[in-house]
Amino acid sequence: MTLPRLIALDLDATLWYPEMYMLSGPPFKLGKCRHGRPVVIDRAGEEVGLLGDAWRILEELTTDAKWEGTEIAYVSRTDMPKWANQCLQMLKLESGVSLHEVAQHHEIFPGRKITHFKRIHERTGIQYNEMLFLDDMRCNIEDCDTLGVCGVYAPDGLTARTWTKALAEYSKRRGKNN
Repeated sequence: MTLPRLIALDLDATLWYPEMYMLSGPPFKLGKCRHGRPVVIDRAGEEVGLLGDAWRILEELTTDAKWEGTEIAYVSRTDMPKWANQCLQMLKLESGVSLHEVAQHHEIFPGRKITHFKRIHERTGIQYNEMLFLDDMRCNIEDCDTLGVCGVYAPDGLTARTWTKALAEYSKRRGKNN
């Protein structure tokens, strides 16, 4: 299987829920959900927690040697980038690594996803066809497809099923391009 040089993850409704615009804002505090996983709690008591199998997948990306050559990016077009960054810094994996530290690239600002990818490409030189992108919005997937980014629709967030599908789709596309 061919692995991507960059994995880009949308935040709202792909990595976590609820979306930033649905929150009441800071001050944020750390809590635990009924499954024992960390959540960020906003001033109104709303809990921001990771979706699907995101915990396991992010842990794998940070600890499994096969991912050493792959960079991680968060690409989010939120109007609340400070809130998103606070949540990323507060949530930690079992290994103690914060979600903020998991990613080398943080493209978290309003605007088109295509802009996020162009900025990452300019900084890293990673070709678009070496990037894998997961998002819960088809329009973002279609937009980035014009650049050659392998986008995979994740309507239920970062689940094991979607992750497996995404890796297979990326490998299939790269096989056609080699």
